Amino acid sequence: MFKFSSTFLLHFIQKRFLNTVSTSTLPLASVSTIQFLTNSCGLSSGSPISRGRKLQFDEENLQQYGAVIGFFKSHGFEDSQIAKLVSRKPSILHSTVSTNLKPKFEFLQEIGIVGPLLTKLILSNYMILFRSLDSQLKPTFRLIKEMLGSDKKVTAAICRTSWLLTSNSNGTVRSNIDVLVSEGVPSTNIAQIIALNPRSVMRKVDRMIRAVKTVKELGVEPKDGMFVYAVSVAVSMSDSTWKKKINVMKSLGWSENEIFTAFKRFPRCLTCSEEKMRDIADFCLNTAKLDPGTLISYPQFFNYSVHKRLQPRYKVLEVLKMKNLLKTKNIGLLFVEGERRFVEKCIVKHFDKIPNLIDIYLGNVKAETKSVL
Repeated sequence: MFKFSSTFLLHFIQKRFLNTVSTSTLPLASVSTIQFLTNSCGLSSGSPISRGRKLQFDEENLQQYGAVIGFFKSHGFEDSQIAKLVSRKPSILHSTVSTNLKPKFEFLQEIGIVGPLLTKLILSNYMILFRSLDSQLKPTFRLIKEMLGSDKKVTAAICRTSWLLTSNSNGTVRSNIDVLVSEGVPSTNIAQIIALNPRSVMRKVDRMIRAVKTVKELGVEPKDGMFVYAVSVAVSMSDSTWKKKINVMKSLGWSENEIFTAFKRFPRCLTCSEEKMRDIADFCLNTAKLDPGTLISYPQFFNYSVHKRLQPRYKVLEVLKMKNLLKTKNIGLLFVEGERRFVEKCIVKHFDKIPNLIDIYLGNVKAETKSVL
């Protein structure tokens, strides 16, 4: 009896499919499917993929592979994007188009996630295709809509954090919302933080409880509009990270009371890295010679870029100071002014006396070396 290699058998089956199955019934011909997976996608049978697994192409399922690939292509997915999905989750090739993929795509399109937005969402969170439509995706959507009020707002939140749609399998989102509601946080405030930072309600419930307790102990009341923002920052950090950030601020010269005062004014001041905290403090205190209290009054400084925002404005203010055109004593305010307001007040206003001021602001080296006296 003759023995045939697996390669020969695969080639034989491919030819058989091409000769016996009408191309109108196959989204992609079987041989094209294999070629797509091995060539266009850059994947081959037995090739290593994520998490140490091996991708195995089963010739008996070539038609199904073709149907899945054809479905993704019909929704605008490029070859490289399909390859990315397959390499991350090979079992996606075994999905049933009519009962699994199609209903979920239709649901996403109905709530406003269409075109490139749909492709981006699936690529960022392929687990959407592996969660139950009726017991996971739709209930989670309805829950978030209760808070946000419209499909458009829910869609925006999901696109900002795709895992919001698949994170509620154990009731985490509902439980975290209930914690905030039980503390008396207005529903409008909860909706605002879900819209802006959905990850806040995706953390473990015990972490949310700890964050709420921490923020309350700092004196921020649940009905205060800043409460949910403070909780959002606190819940994103472990206890050790929180303490580390506070200690870095202390090492830069601020008391614990001053640090918490700054946090209550602008919670995101503690979200930047320790290195950035030091860089901002060094620039403000040693280069710009600002009073230490300025950073407590304007903790937004910690979210600015030294090179993109602070340095350019500092150069402009130094020129104005030399020309005796800087009248305000509140220099810190000029660093936190909106872009348009700063340009109007500090650059456009002085065009007649310092025509190259805009070039200095934009970092034109020649303009910077040119005398402004």
